[in-house]
Amino acid sequence: MNISLDPLIAERVPGIKAAAVIYDQIEVGPSPQMLKGRLRLFQESLYFDYADGGIKEQPFVKEWARIFKQLNPAFEGQKTPMEHMLDGISREQFIESVNSAHDTILFFSLKYSLPMMAYDASELDEQVSVTLGEKESVLTFSGPNGVFGDFTGHTNACPVTSGTKQMMQLIFFPPSFQEDASCELLSSLTKMFEQIHGGTHTVHWLL
Repeated sequence: MNISLDPLIAERVPGIKAAAVIYDQIEVGPSPQMLKGRLRLFQESLYFDYADGGIKEQPFVKEWARIFKQLNPAFEGQKTPMEHMLDGISREQFIESVNSAHDTILFFSLKYSLPMMAYDASELDEQVSVTLGEKESVLTFSGPNGVFGDFTGHTNACPVTSGTKQMMQLIFFPPSFQEDASCELLSSLTKMFEQIHGGTHTVHWLL
């Protein structure tokens, strides 16, 4: 799969990093009880952290707010996917289990406060582009047949299901994330993902 990223993104936000992980021959199903339990307990812990507010004061929230403004001043004030999730969790609106792939990615996204998206790669064309979008999407992910996803999670035309055998995961790292830390996180994530789903993976750094 050929995945390209608009050079304007790196030009406007020096130090931002992005990676695409392609998984092959995976088996997606209901989450193991261990993963369900860890995901629920972690959300309950976050609830106690944010029940009284303070989400906007978190360094990672402030950093993504700056990134959005750098990408386009019109994006200022747009909430990140992490803020949306934490807003719900702070009101005890915990995210329910969907499937093993969704839950694994959600756990790492919450644990490391990083935007992560996943798509059924078999539904995508060989050429994928990541470009600047509108305020509601910030970044859009598209192929020859049009947009299939976006940074804010409002669009997902190729969701991962129990029938998914190939998956593309996109991960975005803010400038504060050092390269070594990014590589270490990807190693932990892919190892845990393959322990649950089998298969193999390849990592493509976009920035």
